[in-house]
Amino acid sequence: MSNTALKVDERSREELKKNASRRLRTKGFIPAVVYGLAQKPLEIKINAKDFKDVIKGKSLSNLILDMHVRVDGKEKKETTLIKDIQKNPINADIIQIDFIRIQMKTEVEAIVPIHILNEEISTGIKEENGVLQHGLREVHIMSLPADIPDMLEYDIKELHIGENVRVSDINVKQGIRILNNPDEVVVSIIHPTHLVVEEAAVEEAAAEEEPELVKKAKDSDKTEKETE
Repeated sequence: MSNTALKVDERSREELKKNASRRLRTKGFIPAVVYGLAQKPLEIKINAKDFKDVIKGKSLSNLILDMHVRVDGKEKKETTLIKDIQKNPINADIIQIDFIRIQMKTEVEAIVPIHILNEEISTGIKEENGVLQHGLREVHIMSLPADIPDMLEYDIKELHIGENVRVSDINVKQGIRILNNPDEVVVSIIHPTHLVVEEAAVEEAAAEEEPELVKKAKDSDKTEKETE
């Protein structure tokens, strides 16, 4: 995959003071930090619109960004991966991004989504009336940055009811290693009655946890306002 360019600015001392992050977001910027490779962390600000345009249609988990950082009137390049994105739990706005520096000739760990092919014509679903159940939707891999795939695919056309696909069944090209347990289940085709029982159990557990989740979301939003 090719690298994506993004222009950003280093934050000034004034923009690192208390409540500065909120003011930056009000002006349309996202506060962020770049760290790693035994170098000093770099505090930056990213134009929110520019960032949304750059990431549109891309997988954030394996997006390599060539950041062109303006520092004191000069420009320096930082090649990075997105390490963490913090969002407001109420409105899902991005409030902070952490980037990690990488070197194109050094292996890195990345998260890659799994795309299931031919679900609609799978033997276990179309002919045997089974239901697809997802276990893993993404896997952790280790590879050179340029070798990180957009996704990993698996064709379940011949999969029967009662059968499953495990991590060990997924083929990757040379130079890529999947770090997940090989026995982890990616997808299964199960009998519909099994799914009904599981969904009922999940709904019951969710009903018990919902008040606590709402409380945590409100507490998180309150903490953000108090700390900026």
